[in-house]
Amino acid sequence: MEDQESYTNQENYANQGTSASNSQLKIAETFDYQRPAVQTALFVLWRVHNKKYQAGAQLFYEEINRNLKTAKPAYKEALAFLEGAGVVVNEVVVSDKVPTGLIQRYGIFGNG
Repeated sequence: MEDQESYTNQENYANQGTSASNSQLKIAETFDYQRPAVQTALFVLWRVHNKKYQAGAQLFYEEINRNLKTAKPAYKEALAFLEGAGVVVNEVVVSDKVPTGLIQRYGIFGNG
């Protein structure tokens, strides 16, 4: 129960648009060691995995930038990564499930 409360607090903090450092969000085990483009992709995958983005959801640079402070080129590279993974097409989420291989490879955290 404490993990769920902690996750909820982190999610609320991220959604407030504050200037939280990337390490305060518990997104993935390997998050802090990744390049900004991969961090951006992991953020989107984390949100899909935890049902914050569903199929049909539109991605917006401004929202992601508010949470991660990512540069536009990193965002574009992240979109290419996500399209290759079959999760996003033309800035629209097309999958409700993150491939298991990506969850394992990057250690994407679930919400409980």
